[in-house]
Amino acid sequence: MAETLLQLDQVVLPFPEPTPALDLIIHSGDIWLIDGPAKSGKTTLFKVMSGLIQPQAGHITLFGTNLRHSSGRALAQLRRRMGILLDGDGLIPSWTIFDNLALPWRYHDLLPEAALAETLSHLLQQFGEEEELLYRVAATLSIEQRRRMALLRALQNNPQLILLDNDGVASYLERLMPHLQRRLDEYNLALVVRGSPSLARLFPRDRLHRATMQAGTLHVHALPPYPDPVQTHR
Repeated sequence: MAETLLQLDQVVLPFPEPTPALDLIIHSGDIWLIDGPAKSGKTTLFKVMSGLIQPQAGHITLFGTNLRHSSGRALAQLRRRMGILLDGDGLIPSWTIFDNLALPWRYHDLLPEAALAETLSHLLQQFGEEEELLYRVAATLSIEQRRRMALLRALQNNPQLILLDNDGVASYLERLMPHLQRRLDEYNLALVVRGSPSLARLFPRDRLHRATMQAGTLHVHALPPYPDPVQTHR
């Protein structure tokens, strides 16, 4: 049976106007594609799911822990099991990509310094990226390269739950999807992506869920039939 990674129970988003409560359950192996018009609540939903902001009402359970009863330290430990990419790339422009990627490892003392170079080189190889990018200063990379490096940073610690709320996600997700799909399959990860319905073609139908945000309310859709193009990547 799939593990419940994230559950929103009667959650009311922090909107200026009252909104209906929403429920959402994300299991291991799920892929959710969430779209909606501007200012409909998509980014607010992602921030609530990641524990960055609190809802007006309701309960959020992350990896079996109710966030209302979690200290800041406990929440930080839970978020280490997540890969989060919000709008923008979050890279420090004056640092090399190596130092940007190494920051979480160093901050949490997860790897000895001597192992970082091999670990990060292997990460880029896994996703078909050139190793020389590690030693480039982030500010010298193209926007798309920086977004891809930011995505790798979100994925590098094999998170159980990946939240991608980023305007540029479509431009790099298609290129990285064959490599990401293998990781999703190997570790039975869950992925939640903000993007247009056209991105649905990238994902296997048997794992995909689609929903639309509208004025702070989440509407889940049935999927129309379509061939699964992901099979061609395997």
